[in-house]
Amino acid sequence: MYWFRSHWYYWYTGRRKVAIISIGLNFVLLTLILNGFFSFSIWAVLLALLLDAVGFIVIAIYVISLRSFVPLALVDQTDALVLHYFVLPICIAFVLSRFVTFLVAKVFSTI
Repeated sequence: MYWFRSHWYYWYTGRRKVAIISIGLNFVLLTLILNGFFSFSIWAVLLALLLDAVGFIVIAIYVISLRSFVPLALVDQTDALVLHYFVLPICIAFVLSRFVTFLVAKVFSTI
């Protein structure tokens, strides 16, 4: 994972061109994949793109502490909603954004 850094890494290290291009490409690809194949909303795409690795922490907070506050009759439905609208987009976005950012960084390091 050393080579597969987030676009936020390039933003904070001053390589904003790489960060902005990779965020744009990630948004377009995530929109095509998540909206085209899985019929997610645009909000799932934006949330997955902006949260990146922090999304896994939010998922852990839900599983560890917030899930216990959900009434027992609604646990299965709530888990299905969280899985479908939050966990899947975060996982897909995490893998795709790291790969696209790696490719963009490679292209701009050779030019």
